[in-house]
Amino acid sequence: MNSRKAKIKEYLIKLISETEDENILNEVKAYFTLLKNKKTDWWDTISVQEKDAIEIGLQQLEKGEKIPHEKVKQKADELLGKK
Repeated sequence: MNSRKAKIKEYLIKLISETEDENILNEVKAYFTLLKNKKTDWWDTISVQEKDAIEIGLQQLEKGEKIPHEKVKQKADELLGKK
């Protein structure tokens, strides 16, 4: 687990453990349950940088800027010493 996630978890645990309000605790529980049961789209799980890269790739495809799969495979094989 990265340190950013660990800090978020520590903060949430602190907030929850310091809360005596049962209504707040029930709301937090309900929200976590909702999120855990929600079907997540992979798009919602990737970073902004990954989304930007995909968008750039789609724009390149629309402009006809593409390389055929066979050429990419051939170049990868050359780089890996397979041909």
